[in-house]
Amino acid sequence: MAGTGPVVAAPADELRARRAAVAAALGEGTLLLRARASEKEMEQPSWIQDPDFYHLSGAWHAPGAILAIEAPVGRTTLFVAPPPVSFGVPVAALDLAADDSLAIRYGFDAVLPTAGFAEWVRGRASQGPLWHAGPRFPEPPGVPDGMDRVDGRHALWVESLSSLVPGGDFRPSGAVLARARWAKSDVEVAQLRRNAGHSARALEAGMRAVAPGTTQRRAEAAVVAACLEDGAAGPSFWPWMASGENAHFDRLVRSFFDYSGLDRVLRAGELVRADVGCMAGGYGGDVGRTVPVSGAFSTEQARAWDLLVAGYRAGVAAIGPGVPLDSIRAASRREIARIGARDPDLAALAETMNAPVGGVDWHIHGVGIESGEAPQPVLVPGAVIAYEPMFSFGPDAYYLEDMILVTDVGSEVLTPGLPTTAAEIRSFLRAR
Repeated sequence: MAGTGPVVAAPADELRARRAAVAAALGEGTLLLRARASEKEMEQPSWIQDPDFYHLSGAWHAPGAILAIEAPVGRTTLFVAPPPVSFGVPVAALDLAADDSLAIRYGFDAVLPTAGFAEWVRGRASQGPLWHAGPRFPEPPGVPDGMDRVDGRHALWVESLSSLVPGGDFRPSGAVLARARWAKSDVEVAQLRRNAGHSARALEAGMRAVAPGTTQRRAEAAVVAACLEDGAAGPSFWPWMASGENAHFDRLVRSFFDYSGLDRVLRAGELVRADVGCMAGGYGGDVGRTVPVSGAFSTEQARAWDLLVAGYRAGVAAIGPGVPLDSIRAASRREIARIGARDPDLAALAETMNAPVGGVDWHIHGVGIESGEAPQPVLVPGAVIAYEPMFSFGPDAYYLEDMILVTDVGSEVLTPGLPTTAAEIRSFLRAR
């Protein structure tokens, strides 16, 4: 099945409405969002646009462009950069012409070349604060203390603006932009629904690849291949098919700094954290399960896993509009406590799961342009979340995740039908 590739995620009217809402929320000054300017790394499956820029502009292929939103009047201007150069060759056909066609397609008030941006910004700096986006997590400077930073594209953008407008009033807009991206439109939900299907099928492919004697990398390759074969543009993040000790989160994060990705041979009796997603249409996906390398959980593993599943399902049942995220977590914990109180054989395990230290991390995040977006404290219709509890018990780490849409009356799991209980996972793996 051929991939559809990136598309304009919303019509011009919707893009204008998004920008107007952000302008109203800011109230004053000018928001300056910079598109990614550098080419993709050779190791990346495709070029990835800056998510805040993409959400408000709709322009996927616009490297080096700058979106300016004048909050008091709601006027939007796209500054278009010259065609980039890659391998010494100018890159053509990226919809970069500074003409009326871009303004019509994306609903901008004006499209101008970046050659005039510096003068334009200096003129706006006296009219109010200059707002900028920021990363979800702090960016490292890339150098020892006392030196000018060399890493961190968001921070470098602010430093560059500061040199352009010394003494300017620069303010972060991350909280406003995160709220703006929380509830998805019908167009976005339709794309995320497709991505959920891609991601679920990629997860199944990764689960089938798990077996004693194979390696994490081979299982990861099965996930990536499934994303592409199913019509997605590629993985929305490099898949985590982490086994044994690697599945514990405090070790898992080391994979970002390890050349082999902590690759290891899968061993019978171990568990694999399968955390995967496929991207398409400029949006991501995210889903996960715990996979027994032997094809079935041991008795002790099955007890822990099914108790986690029971708590998870209670939390999913609590999802709906107006529900605080903490209420979802509380529903999960109550169900585990209820089962532990009713079943003496599970009492100690339930107490361990609900303990303040060492218990389940009932993690929740948004899914949208990025597979992991900053969540808001309360659910609203149109929000798409990933509910992903993770729990370590002895040598084993357990992980579970689905993409869930908040509807007007409740919720809809966008990744239904995946094997979840210990018995379902055993049957699925036996049928491969």
